[in-house]
Amino acid sequence: MGGDLEKECKKAAQILKNFVDKKRIPPEVVKNAKGLAIFSGFRAAMWLAGAGGSGVIIARLPDGSWSPPSAISVFSGGVGVVYGIDVYDCICVLNTQEAVDAYAKGETTLGAAATMAAGPIGGTADITTKDVKPIWTYTKSLGLYGGITVDGTIIKEKSDVNARAYGGKITAAQILKGEARSVPSGQLPEVLKLAEGNAADSKILDSISTEPTPGDLKE
Repeated sequence: MGGDLEKECKKAAQILKNFVDKKRIPPEVVKNAKGLAIFSGFRAAMWLAGAGGSGVIIARLPDGSWSPPSAISVFSGGVGVVYGIDVYDCICVLNTQEAVDAYAKGETTLGAAATMAAGPIGGTADITTKDVKPIWTYTKSLGLYGGITVDGTIIKEKSDVNARAYGGKITAAQILKGEARSVPSGQLPEVLKLAEGNAADSKILDSISTEPTPGDLKE
């Protein structure tokens, strides 16, 4: 795998495992997801002062498995941020195929292509009683979960990173449909098993960094 995509997968595995370990995302949510976008980003008080981030998107394939990862860049406005820099981790659970298709485009804006809402919380939450929105979001900033609004965040595929990783020009849509050659995704597949409530390789899980994720960083 290309080095950049490998790093993004490692970071995504660390972020997802953190949310799972803290019982923020019920297994049923991940089991029923059509896709996941996992990324970290930062928002400055003024957009032109610099705001961005990166991560990966994966999609559910017809056989129930997960697609290879597609690298993304994240551009966030300063909505709700008055002073300083807001650093955060985010997991977007894509509950519909339409939401996945929106992310599979070269560029999309969160909240514009599909309705978003904070996702249900708890290790054993009953999601059958929830109003399932196309996208459920889970966020963490300064070590605190929730409270970050990501509406207006622009998600853009990193075609150069994907090309290096997959050995040639390829689109996010092709990757998320499973049309890319299979590449190692590091620890991410095992964390996905854990997130769905299934047995996972403990040795691989133990190899995941315990360093703070970007959303744990203090101002």
